[in-house]
Amino acid sequence: MRKMNFDIKWEVLKELTETYAISGFEEDIANILKKHINLPFSQDGLGSCLFTKEGDGISIMIATHMDEVGFVVREIDEQGYLYFQNVGNMWSHVLLNQKVAVINEKKNIYYGVIGGPAVHSIKEKEREKVLPIDKLYIDMGVRSKKRIEELGIKVGDMICPYGEMIELNEEGYFAGKAFDNRVSVATGIWLMNMLKKENIGNKVTLAATVQEEVGLRGARTTAHKVFPDLAIAVDTTLAGDTPLNKNNIKLGKGVAINVIDSMTIMNRGLLIYIENLCRKNDIPYQLSCFTDGGTDAGNIHKSGTGIPATTLSIPMRYMHTHLGVVHKDDIIATLKLLKLIVEDLTPEKYDRILKENYNYSE
Repeated sequence: MRKMNFDIKWEVLKELTETYAISGFEEDIANILKKHINLPFSQDGLGSCLFTKEGDGISIMIATHMDEVGFVVREIDEQGYLYFQNVGNMWSHVLLNQKVAVINEKKNIYYGVIGGPAVHSIKEKEREKVLPIDKLYIDMGVRSKKRIEELGIKVGDMICPYGEMIELNEEGYFAGKAFDNRVSVATGIWLMNMLKKENIGNKVTLAATVQEEVGLRGARTTAHKVFPDLAIAVDTTLAGDTPLNKNNIKLGKGVAINVIDSMTIMNRGLLIYIENLCRKNDIPYQLSCFTDGGTDAGNIHKSGTGIPATTLSIPMRYMHTHLGVVHKDDIIATLKLLKLIVEDLTPEKYDRILKENYNYSE
């Protein structure tokens, strides 16, 4: 078992989660990454960020998407109410009367509330229905459209859920906005800062991708730019340990290793290798199988002539809402496993994994 001492700066995660950056508006997250990582930097044509630790071994790409789900202004009525359009997938049931931030072109931030009918005015049968997104609006606390125009808000401006990162009532439980996927971006920052001090042999590229929530777009372009030997998407996954969500993934029980989802089937040799690595080094892990949704690995593995790719996920409750919940032990387990993989996976082991597949063993 390898001993690893981590000096994790949790304030980096707080900075990332409280920054507003939906798909197509990721610039501020890119700037945070450039501030915290001092390694050779480049970008692809869509704006995804690439940070590279050079090495003579195999090329490994770690993909973490920068964007969060949110909205853009679709229409402004004469009373100054904003109507909005989804960017990514959110359920309107969880949006009513929530606080949002509206960010104009000059990056001025204004706050509003997603309005809905008063409970006293809703008939009993109507309470059973969910209002569609196109009926919802944002109350900006103004009297007219003219005032919205004076604030510099216009159609196409970004709207984000509002939420501050807080620690809950037992050590290790964090609640915050946009943990999907800023918790993985933070993990990427910590990993690359550890690696830059070491001679690890392999070439490692952190690809902080754009527009994952609207079709894994940055995953495809970064894969074509880097064309690594192996790619690992780092994302969040649905924890099923609440009264209303049930699956085998639980908070605080370790990194989730993706076996299959709707877009990617993991190479069995790679799965055997990663599981063995976890067992040898006492890293808690869980195996995940999901039929709905995918990660950046879904587009990476189809790039070029094919790139072996998998996903490591951090369990999360209440995904795609104003506040998700994660556990620090799962974040640490994910970081430990990533560091072990990039240090341990030699060209010889990599070739054996691809050649032997189901029959791989150590």
